[in-house]
Amino acid sequence: MSENENMNLQDETSENQSLNPQEFHGEGEKEVFHEDESHHSQDSREPKRKDSKDIHQIQFDTFTQAFQAQNNVEEKLQLAIQFMEDSLSQGGTPHFRNFWEARRLCLPLFKENISPQVRGLLWNKYSELSKEARRLKDLLDEQSAFAIEQIEIAIKALENDIENYATQSHKSPFPQDLIFPQSLQKKHSFYLDLQQKLNVLNVQASRINALRKELLKTEMRVRQKNKFFQSLSLAGDKVFPQRKEHIKLISSEFITDVDQFIKGHFSEGNLSHEASLFNLREEIKALQGLAKVLTLNTNAFTNTRARLSEAWDQIKSREKERKKERAQQRVGLRQNFETVQQAIQDFKTQFEDATLSTSDAQKKMDDLVAFMRRTELDRDDLKKLREELNEVKKPLQDKLKLEEEAKHKQEKERILLKKEKYNTLKNQIETLIQQNDSYNEDQLVAQREDILNQIQDSSLVKTEKLELERILKPLRDIITEKKEKSLMALSDDDRQALQQLQEILQQRKIRRQEIKAQLETLRKASGSSSLDFEKAMEYNQLVTEEKERNEKINQGIKEIEDKIAQLQSKIKAKS
Repeated sequence: MSENENMNLQDETSENQSLNPQEFHGEGEKEVFHEDESHHSQDSREPKRKDSKDIHQIQFDTFTQAFQAQNNVEEKLQLAIQFMEDSLSQGGTPHFRNFWEARRLCLPLFKENISPQVRGLLWNKYSELSKEARRLKDLLDEQSAFAIEQIEIAIKALENDIENYATQSHKSPFPQDLIFPQSLQKKHSFYLDLQQKLNVLNVQASRINALRKELLKTEMRVRQKNKFFQSLSLAGDKVFPQRKEHIKLISSEFITDVDQFIKGHFSEGNLSHEASLFNLREEIKALQGLAKVLTLNTNAFTNTRARLSEAWDQIKSREKERKKERAQQRVGLRQNFETVQQAIQDFKTQFEDATLSTSDAQKKMDDLVAFMRRTELDRDDLKKLREELNEVKKPLQDKLKLEEEAKHKQEKERILLKKEKYNTLKNQIETLIQQNDSYNEDQLVAQREDILNQIQDSSLVKTEKLELERILKPLRDIITEKKEKSLMALSDDDRQALQQLQEILQQRKIRRQEIKAQLETLRKASGSSSLDFEKAMEYNQLVTEEKERNEKINQGIKEIEDKIAQLQSKIKAKS
């Protein structure tokens, strides 16, 4: 053997001693799991790992026996190198442990006395396999490092989500199209909040289980893998117990609510007669839909579904009974239909024969509609009767429409006449005011009184009358002005005489009012039943005296008014 080959053998020997086969395979590692529903993943994985380990061990034992059975060194070398090649080229991950064990057995054989040519060929093959093993080791180390990095990132993200659990629970989605049961409306917020928390916990639990499965499949150092399993175990301690309590709470509450619903509407196994079958059916659908959305345990889901199914069967049975009852009622409903139909035909005949006035026909139509509402009818029969009634009602409605149009036309004509009357009076007032110089005082007064009478006798509304009276007010000022001008044209003696007469007239009118008030007081006093005879006679005497005074004052007022009238006539004659 050459010196270079001896040096290479020594290097390979030292390198082989420094390499640990445990670094290239995950066998013998002790994995840590959280005690939860995901433990079956570990149980299902372990038999496969043990089977794989047994197969590799059997292969190595078979190789060892064949290796020891060979006496020829060259045959041993070829057998060992072939086993090394098979260990690297097998499907999946190369079995480095068998490779390094075979390499360890193979290396001392190169020091034996064998043909240099054979040694060179086998040594080259041996070196190539060693380099390939190192290359595969580096490649697997890179893959393992990348997987470790990704798993570490995923675990940190999971831990952050668990720490921010309270914030995430409010953002958890809830089906928007879910029809919430009416019987649970008071607990809507309870179920919503609790299920939102469970949604977050369910996601976190599934992520923990997925990471565990990924760890089982990933090749890495046992220490690193155990560290990850411990982190997942701590995360599971925060998620799974809380999730279990929430599921227990929401399941027990849902069972109680379903039992309460069943008890309220299906007491003692009998369906309540007051309940609406349609509403109950929809409520059961809503409860079943809610059960699918909520995270319930198996017992709660199975129990509530069974009870709701029984209630559904009772509803179906009641519907069959009602259909049977309806079939029995159809005979009576048919008679009711014929009665109402005959009443409609009678009304149609009377209306077509013009034996009914419009108001009587309308009243009879209302009575017919009320009769239909009071009468129990089948849905299809009711629809048919309504169609017949609408056909009969149409001529009446047309007639009413024509009468309404005629009334509307008359009303329009009346409004038009009122408007014309208003404009006529307005023009008359404006013309009279503009041409007031053509009339004397008495003529203006007479014209004004005539216009006022026309305004009061007209059918104008109050606002229009007030407007015309407002327009007429300037005429009164014109009349007053004409009177003042007439007075200004009088002599001083006539003006003084007229003024004195007016003052005397005013005083006598005031005196007459006082006498009337006194007379009224005496009449009330004399009419009292509490007066004795003498007192009554005294009051009667006073009443008689006041009446005489009233007659005298009236006569005096008339004399003054006559004198004033004579004086005014004199003034008019002068003017």
